[in-house]
Amino acid sequence: MSNQEFYRELATEINRTLGRKAVSSREIGNLVEQAKMIRRTRGLMGLMAFASEIPYRYFTPEEIEYLRHSPRWNELGDRLIRLLVMEGVITPAEAGMLRRYL
Repeated sequence: MSNQEFYRELATEINRTLGRKAVSSREIGNLVEQAKMIRRTRGLMGLMAFASEIPYRYFTPEEIEYLRHSPRWNELGDRLIRLLVMEGVITPAEAGMLRRYL
């Protein structure tokens, strides 16, 4: 599966779970590109700050909790983490820490 296909699947699942068009595959791809740039320019701490703000750009606090309790949350989160490693945004060790956080 290509990155774009995964972005489409992720956006579809998020939108289906929330019952509204909250995010597009293009926006997810742009976020990954922004994350790469932030990692290069601001390091891990800058990336963490950026990542912590992302959900609040697109979702209400209630929607964030709803997504976290979605049956596919862990699967999609794990796939996104693997993609971020493949894209060079995070290291495998950082991916392990993220998995424990999710």
